[in-house]
Amino acid sequence: MAAAKRKTKQSFAKAAKQIEKLAVGIHGKAIFGLRLIGEEIMLDVKASRSGAGVPVDEGTLRSTGRVEGPKHDEVELSFGGAAAPYALEQHENMELRHTVGEARYLVRGLERWQRDGASVRRALAALSLDVKKEILKRQAATAARRR
Repeated sequence: MAAAKRKTKQSFAKAAKQIEKLAVGIHGKAIFGLRLIGEEIMLDVKASRSGAGVPVDEGTLRSTGRVEGPKHDEVELSFGGAAAPYALEQHENMELRHTVGEARYLVRGLERWQRDGASVRRALAALSLDVKKEILKRQAATAARRR
């Protein structure tokens, strides 16, 4: 697990450098553009699907995802809250196999982020598919109760 933590730190550092490059020259209110980038990354991570995003069983971990800031020209993305030990284990343990989501979900979301909005479009498409599946599931349950 130590190797995974080291790799996570390296990935975060690489993603932070990318974001810092984008932030160069941003002053005053424009710093809120960093918040938008953070929100885009979080949207992608929360749009869990097979092999991507935060692992989902009951949705508790996904519900703890937060974007905070900007504060001192920084935006913080986090998962966990009271479930922090669980969030860290799900993030760092590369041995866990997830039906929905992935290990290193936050780092991978940072790595997937693209300036042109493609990562957001993919996340929205995944969320749309999930919503459609849920609607069909509820319609089938309602029809079954009526029979």
